Amino acid sequence: MTDHSAKPSEEAGPSCRPQPVTRPPRSDRVERAYAILEGVRAEVVGRDREVREILAAMLAHRHVLLEGPPGTSKSTIVRAVARSMEMPFHFVEGSIELSPAKLLGHFNPAKVLQDNYRQDYFEMGPLTLAMQEGGVLYLEEFNRMSSEAANLLITPMEEGLINIPRYGLVTAAADFTIICSQNPYDDVGTLQVSRAFLDRVVRIRMNYQSEDEEAEIVRLRTCSEDESLIRTAVRITRLTREAEEIKIGASVRAAIDIVTVLENLMLLSDGNVGEEDLADACKMALTSKIWPAETLNATPEEIVERMIDRARSQLAGDFYLGAESKKKVTS
Repeated sequence: MTDHSAKPSEEAGPSCRPQPVTRPPRSDRVERAYAILEGVRAEVVGRDREVREILAAMLAHRHVLLEGPPGTSKSTIVRAVARSMEMPFHFVEGSIELSPAKLLGHFNPAKVLQDNYRQDYFEMGPLTLAMQEGGVLYLEEFNRMSSEAANLLITPMEEGLINIPRYGLVTAAADFTIICSQNPYDDVGTLQVSRAFLDRVVRIRMNYQSEDEEAEIVRLRTCSEDESLIRTAVRITRLTREAEEIKIGASVRAAIDIVTVLENLMLLSDGNVGEEDLADACKMALTSKIWPAETLNATPEEIVERMIDRARSQLAGDFYLGAESKKKVTS
């Protein structure tokens, strides 16, 4: 983010010359940075590198582009960072219907008709609110936005200013930050991001987490105490990302769904669930989340059955066999 106390340079970004800004002593800044980091770590499983990179970018007053497949905790991390930094948070879901007016805001039509245009009749949108408050504007699925809406962000990012007809100039407060996210593998309904926008952000690449971290996420999200079921659901889900039959695999959300659905099937069957129920839960959770290869002559259900068989082979005795089999083992 640009420091508004100095004149912006033409191309190279903020000047390296000393700025007339009063900063806290280095020891206080370090202490605050570590306090923010610990606050985020308390909410996010793993992701230490990405959390530190996002915090470093924000503390350096830079805007951020997060790039990674769905289910990689992008929005979770950004929300946790905003909370830890005690910054207002504004969420916008990117789509082709997102117009510049929806980002900026609008004059209340009834009040304008009654009493002409006045500043206090302007209802701010998420962009102008984030600028005014010095908050975070988080734009999910950024590459689904129209070029007009995306280009609207460039001046606020570069100069911290935006001029609204009949309202006037909005100047960004010191901590105003734009964070965008996009899925690099999804090419349906997406648009190419302009070089002008990319030149004004730092890019952070995110990928799936380790198996242990994903198991911990499932454990926390489902409150399940069945370690065998959690490990089986996570392994089946992860295998969808490695299989040649699948172009794009499932995120950890699929493992969460498998555990949640199966444990509720258990409630509806007096605790009697077996491998068929596990297969049903996996098909319910995964068939909507995987993208089969175009050349493959198999249904999504058949592909999921293959993933289950591979997980059974890999996990051996740790593979979940159902509540009834566990009762037999312990009896």
